[in-house]
Parts: sequence; structure tokens; C-alpha cells
Amino acid sequence: KTVQFTVDLGGAGCGCNVAFYFTAMQKNPIAGACADHYCDANNVCGARCDEVDVMEANSKVFRSTLHRSQDNVGGSVGYGGTGPHTQTWTRNEYGPGSSCIDTNKPFEVKAHFPTHEVNKKTVLQGMMIDLSQDGASCEDGLTGTVGWYKFGGDDAIVALTQALRKGMVPMVSYWNSRDMGWLDGRDINGELPCAADTPDSCPLRGPKFSNLSVQNFTGWLHASTMNLSPKPNKTAKAVDDDVDADGGSTATAVGRSGGEAVPVLVQSSGVATMAGDRLLEPVQLAGGWLQVYQNDDPSKAYYFNPGTGQTTWDRPAEAT
Repeated sequence: KTVQFTVDLGGAGCGCNVAFYFTAMQKNPIAGACADHYCDANNVCGARCDEVDVMEANSKVFRSTLHRSQDNVGGSVGYGGTGPHTQTWTRNEYGPGSSCIDTNKPFEVKAHFPTHEVNKKTVLQGMMIDLSQDGASCEDGLTGTVGWYKFGGDDAIVALTQALRKGMVPMVSYWNSRDMGWLDGRDINGELPCAADTPDSCPLRGPKFSNLSVQNFTGWLHASTMNLSPKPNKTAKAVDDDVDADGGSTATAVGRSGGEAVPVLVQSSGVATMAGDRLLEPVQLAGGWLQVYQNDDPSKAYYFNPGTGQTTWDRPAEAT
């Protein structure tokens, strides 16, 4: 299926969170602290359930995340903030006055949930997000996909199939905090969308959702958005077996500008993303390269260049 809507962020900036998401609330028998059977992956009201975050955003950032009920980290794609996710675009493409999505104006969001056959069963393939805006110089808009997500050693995307098949409850929320750095703080490439969160500046009224529709998915999957794991170059050994065994979340994304697709890939673990309550962040190296820690193990590092899409186990000479 494809879920489509129009969002007007209404001036919601740093410290604000405008969200559209689904939870398995209708199957939750626990009334919870909120007394309305609300549930999510963050245990907000004392009840956990599977959660699909189509968007958590403000005028500076946009994130989309898949969550199993016990995983408040999830597999994520987008721009802005800390934690394991794929950086999909930059402030040049998304933000106030930006070329692809000018967040001063309303824009369209499409969340695609394509399926494919695995062992003769139809299961979820991932979640692909498309952002578009009338009159933008970037005609094809922006897209990003959570194409691989493991939790507890299981394929969490396949596991989410049942929750979506049984039906999930759509939610909209709007809230603010002085501690929103996980969403709008420094991103993987070092960009800082919000130097500080200012919740007092979040408008009391402003954000709006409209034109909601659900229809059959009739599009196609961009080949570069559904890679299952970091792909080393021809001189490097394969990493799929190590990644599949250890679990984690990998998302791939494409920012499309002027018809050119630029893949961006960062891999990080799902359950074990925190080491001593700290995420082992990628290290910026010379030549545009990042040193990325596989499964947060400092002894296992590979090298990734967001500008070229190259991934290698061997430290590039220009990164020294």
C-alpha cells in the first residue's frame, strides 16, 4: 500500500516534533497509564507495541523509522539527529528555502509499503518515503528507504508484516522539548541542523495534515534504495554474513537532484547500538571519508565515502 498526505509544518522549528505514525493500538488489551489503550515502542503510556513512524519532523529535519515493540531505537532513514540512521539529504535539499523541499511551504509525503515473496509467503519488503513539492527546482523530490532492519536476531521487517496486515492505527502528534537533539541535533556528516532546541518558539497552532489517502502501491523501487547491507568494493571481503549474524539496522537512501541519484549508506546495529550508553559515532576522516564501526565494535571498522557511495574494509590512502 501507499499512504499519502500533505503536511504544512506551520513554522515548527528546532525543538518541535510534528509526527505522523502508526501503532498496533487496536490489538492492545492494556489500558495503560493514559487509560485509552495507547501503545508504542517507547512505552509512553506503559504499553508497548509495534510502531511505524512515517515522519517525525520540523522545518529543519525529517526522520522515518520502523520499530518492533521492544525496540525504541529502530531502523531509521532521514536527515538530522543522532542515533543509528542513514543521512538521506542535507540542508541544501530540505529546510527553509531549500531546493527540493522548502519547509516554509506545504509538501507531499508518500509512504510506500511494498511486498515481495519470501519462501512462498508475501511479506513486507521495507518502507520507502517520497517527499515532493509543487514548483520545486528538484523535480523528482527526495526519497529514502528502510530496506533492512533486524532486532533480536530476527528480520524485523518480516515481523512487522503481521502488524500491518492486521491493521494499525494512524496517529498525528505535535510536541516540543528542550532535549530534541536525537531528532534535530548533529547528523552523521557533521551538519548541525539545530544548535539549540527552543520549544518556547514552537507555535501553539500551525502544523497541519490534509489530503490523507491510502491506495495500492503501483510504483517501483529505486534499485539503490534496497541494498541489504554495506557493499564493499571488489577488493574488500563481503560483510553480509557478519551483519546478518549480529543483527542491526541498515537503511539506504537517495537524494535526487537534477535527475542524478546519489546513494548514501551507513550501517549500525539495532539492539546493541549503545556501548556504555554511548553510540560509537562515525569518525570524519580526510578526503570526505568516514570510519564507521560495525555493530559498535571498535575493532571492526569499515570506511564509507558519502560523496561517492564507496565502501571498503581497507583504509583509503586519501583518508590518512
